[in-house]
Amino acid sequence: MRPRMARLTGLIAPLLFAVIAGIDGLGTSIAFAALIFTGSVSTGFGMGVGAILMSSVLLTLVIALGSRYPTSIGQVRKPNVAILAAAIAAALASPSLMDAPEDVRIMTAFAVLGASAVATGLVFVLSGAFGFGKLVRFMPFSVTAGFLAGSGCLMIQGAVNMLVAGYPVIDLFTTVDGRQAIANLHIALIFAFILNFALRRSSSPLVAPGIMLAAAVLFYLMLIGLGVDAETARSFHWLPALPAEAGLELPSPIAIFTHADWSAVIHAAPAIASVVLLSMVGLLLNTSGQEVATRREIDADSELRTTGFANLLVGGFGGAPGFSSMSMTMLATRMGGVSRLPGLATTLVLVLMLPFAGQLAGAMPTFVAAGLMITLGYDMAEEWLWGARRQLPRNEWLVILTIPFCMLVFGFLTGMMIGLALAILSFVYNYARLSVIRSDTSLHARRSSTDRPPVETSHLDAVGDQVQVLELQEYLFFGTAEQVVAAVRRRLQDQHRPTLRHAIVDFRRVSGMDAAAAAAFVKIRNLLAEAGAELLLSGLSSESQATLRRNGLGEPHGPALRLEPDLDHAIEYCEQNLLQDIAREETWQDIEDYFAQTIGPSARLRDLVASMEEIRLQPGDRFIRAGEPGEDLFLLWTGRAKVEAVLANGKRLRLRTVKPGVVLGEIAIYRGGARTADVVAEVPSTVYRLARRQLRYLEQADPELALLVHRLCATTLAERLTIANRVVQSLHE
Repeated sequence: MRPRMARLTGLIAPLLFAVIAGIDGLGTSIAFAALIFTGSVSTGFGMGVGAILMSSVLLTLVIALGSRYPTSIGQVRKPNVAILAAAIAAALASPSLMDAPEDVRIMTAFAVLGASAVATGLVFVLSGAFGFGKLVRFMPFSVTAGFLAGSGCLMIQGAVNMLVAGYPVIDLFTTVDGRQAIANLHIALIFAFILNFALRRSSSPLVAPGIMLAAAVLFYLMLIGLGVDAETARSFHWLPALPAEAGLELPSPIAIFTHADWSAVIHAAPAIASVVLLSMVGLLLNTSGQEVATRREIDADSELRTTGFANLLVGGFGGAPGFSSMSMTMLATRMGGVSRLPGLATTLVLVLMLPFAGQLAGAMPTFVAAGLMITLGYDMAEEWLWGARRQLPRNEWLVILTIPFCMLVFGFLTGMMIGLALAILSFVYNYARLSVIRSDTSLHARRSSTDRPPVETSHLDAVGDQVQVLELQEYLFFGTAEQVVAAVRRRLQDQHRPTLRHAIVDFRRVSGMDAAAAAAFVKIRNLLAEAGAELLLSGLSSESQATLRRNGLGEPHGPALRLEPDLDHAIEYCEQNLLQDIAREETWQDIEDYFAQTIGPSARLRDLVASMEEIRLQPGDRFIRAGEPGEDLFLLWTGRAKVEAVLANGKRLRLRTVKPGVVLGEIAIYRGGARTADVVAEVPSTVYRLARRQLRYLEQADPELALLVHRLCATTLAERLTIANRVVQSLHE
């Protein structure tokens, strides 16, 4: 019995969901059709109900069969309908359609709907095929939220127009028909208030269909009590004004193609494009939400292809575009589990309603359809307008607030363009406030990869502030390049620091620049040249270098300008220039003099030299090898060496340059372990070597001499630690 009951429950739950979804689909189809087919195209209302209901059938069926998440439920989406209703109303108000025959106006409305569905389908299919779905997530949130909030406001506006359109404002209060329209509006607002209140008090899916059904029953009981027939009710605009035909009526694709005013459809292209964009954003957001809610990975590109195919079918007969509904999908999952049965059952219920679409639409009280649209529009406006106020900065929320206002006052397209413009301005303003200067330091904190003796290091400590080092980041444009100009100008005007001789600007982390940014660097070059300083640009990409050259920076080594491949080479160039100031008498005369200047005078310096082995090297000789035990301490006395590592592909990478007077291997003396890099003589060189075993012997036999060796190692480590600390500190300032 239990397995049988489980199977029965497994069938009843999806069927119950299908009934709820079917009633919801019928109600929204009638409301959407009433929003679009009003005024001069009101006779197309019944056909519009059939087209939108058939759109729901195809969307639900195709998505139920093809979605990677089996319980996905497709629907015609209300933001799309609100935007398209505004576009259709604008098209019908154009001079070319004002006096056009009725069938031309109606077919033009269906052409706009169908074109939007076809465009949505094509973009979805192509985006899914090429994996472009993720690109739409670059759409600014403020613009998307503003469009959705504006769509909600347009739905409310459309519902109001559905009841009072065609009446001048003065007639609404002075004529019988006008006062009747105001009364109908009041009833629709009361119904919307009751529906919204009930939906907020209960999350049951039966609430909205139940209230709509109860309102319709009470309406017909009122008609019976007043003795008013259906035709009289239509004359009071209590019921929709439908043509005489009953049953299902769909627009003919041939009639749409031959009778529609396609120039009006072309003028609606911006609205159609916004529908496509919002549909893609909505679909991808829903897919992401389903992944989080169901803890299952869903292929977004596959969803795009499936939904795109469904929209292509819908567009063939002038239907409205749509995609999966997050709320209905989650409701179907809770009621029927993860299977395709809820979607297929919903399709069946909608198909059974199709033959009676005309009668059902004609029987739906006008205040119910208008009230439903007001409720849906209010929910969208509140969610995307007031809800976003709590999670966005004030300037972004003001963009969202402005878009609906401009849509209502100036029209949908104007509001859309103003919204995009404000979003761009807001982005430029916010981005311009971000610092493109990653660090602003000097050679007091930054050094090249050249290992220098203490006397040179000390000199660079003293004069390193004569070089400004600016490391840039992000994209440089007219809003951010001025930060670099201001930094150089402040340094030139700083009277408490030494005169600036070089300014290095590093572009390694810069993704690109525009012409205005390039012009800013021309200004920097001119400022430095006037002050007698030199500008060095390092790490330039070929594109950035070409942009600078096009904007007047001239040759790589022109006046007051030098280009270097990277920051290390630029710093090394400046170091060499600063080291030219060292007086000859400040350099050491022999190795004993070097030790005296490095670790202080001592009577045992000659013995220290004698304890070390002198080794003469030729270019290419390796006196330290990676992987060998670190048993020796070296002092490079003459020549030049390089520290290099061997990469996994066999290539050698130059890490540092070693100048005379530099101690190598001091860490290995204390820690032991294998060498991590090779040290190779680049020119004929001389090194002095002290083996670890010799140091251990001195510690036992001659502690005073061993102390001099430890002092040499400690001095070297202290110098390197000081430089490293300055670099770290400068990067965190």
